[in-house]
Amino acid sequence: MVDEALVDQIAARILALMNDESIDPSARNVLMLFSGASTGFVAGMEAIRRLTRSRHTLTVVLTPAASQIITEAQIRQAGARNIIGHTQWANAPDLVKQSDLVLIPTLSMNPAARLALGLMDSLISTLVIGALLAGKAVVAIKDGADPNGSAGLVFGAWGGAAPALRDMLEGHLATLSSFGVELVDDGAFLVTLERRLLTGSVSRSAAKRVVLPPKATNGWPVAHVETPPNGRRVNFITAAELYSLEPGSVVRLGLGSRLTPQAQDTARRLSLKLEFE
Repeated sequence: MVDEALVDQIAARILALMNDESIDPSARNVLMLFSGASTGFVAGMEAIRRLTRSRHTLTVVLTPAASQIITEAQIRQAGARNIIGHTQWANAPDLVKQSDLVLIPTLSMNPAARLALGLMDSLISTLVIGALLAGKAVVAIKDGADPNGSAGLVFGAWGGAAPALRDMLEGHLATLSSFGVELVDDGAFLVTLERRLLTGSVSRSAAKRVVLPPKATNGWPVAHVETPPNGRRVNFITAAELYSLEPGSVVRLGLGSRLTPQAQDTARRLSLKLEFE
């Protein structure tokens, strides 16, 4: 049986290698933010190990919850040296300006809600919102903030409970996606990191704009995925860019767009109506 998730990851890697003109071998400044979710911890530790063994520069920021759950000692054991704890003052604007890529391996429900509201009342939310405003790429593992994923399972949640609450929590993730945060599954995080390091720091929202008008004339929501003119280059749409769309949405894909296998499966499960321009 074909592992479609693995195929999707391989397709993303191939995309990065195909676009020879966009590959930039220069070192990146990576800002990694840990909040209180446990999901994403393993992927985050592996990302630290890979980055600290590479030419890239890494700065890690811990929220108070992350300092208790993940601990600075484990972050250092993975190889990180530049760590900003929750009691340490940091110059947020300078951190954003110096960073090329922002990673959130352990996004939890609380920071997801604050970010969806545009609140800049903590260091982590200030850094994320500042990075988005500056056009920096932001990648987050969504599982720890997903009421239908690990975030719900940890409380013993079941599908029929609190539908209004679920809608609100899912809406936070959809809002973050619309802001330009690239939300990925735990298993897709490392390959997404590699792709970002290869292809540069331009945010997903700058490369592909996903616009969600309220309703189309036929009653279906419409998502318009635009890709810039780029000659021979193929733009791959991944599952992460489709998962937050409402079932039955019409998805208009820009010129040169292709869906990865996992994105095709997501489109089928959500009964998305694909229109190629």
